[in-house]
Amino acid sequence: MERYNKVKDHVYGTYHKINNELLRTAAFLHTNSVDNCITLLAISRNLPVELAKIAALLHDFAQYAQNCPHKDHARLSSLYAHQYLEQSGLFKMREIDEIGYMIGQHSYKNHIDSPMCELLKDADVLARFLEDPYQTFSGAKKERLLNACADLN
Repeated sequence: MERYNKVKDHVYGTYHKINNELLRTAAFLHTNSVDNCITLLAISRNLPVELAKIAALLHDFAQYAQNCPHKDHARLSSLYAHQYLEQSGLFKMREIDEIGYMIGQHSYKNHIDSPMCELLKDADVLARFLEDPYQTFSGAKKERLLNACADLN
C-alpha cells in the first residue's frame, strides 16, 4: 500500500490547492467516498485492492484539479493518471494501462467492461448514493447500485 499512499498524498495535496471551496470540498468528499466503496467492493469481489484504490483516487482528477468539463473528465483523468503513474516509476506498464483504462471507461455506466472497470463504475455509483441517498437512480445506475449492495452481503 506504499504506492497507494504516495498517490493519495499527490492527489490530496493537489486538491488542497483548489481555490474554489465548494469544488475543493467536493473533490475530497467524492474521492474519499469512492476510495472507501471500491475497497469494500474489491475485497468482496476478490480483485486487486491497491490498484482499485489508486484508480479511485485518480478517477475524477481532471474534473476537480483541472476544472475540466464533465463530459471530458474521464478521458482527461485517464490521460493524467497514465502520465503521472508512468513518471512516478512505481508501476509496471500493465498496471498503468489497467488503471488508465478503468478511469477512461468509468463514465460509461451503460456498458459492461472488464471486472476492474466494473468495480470502479460500481464504486462511483455507490459513493454517489451514500453522498445523497435521496437522489433518484434509474436504469443502469440503479442496477449497478443494487448489484454493488448485494456484493457487500
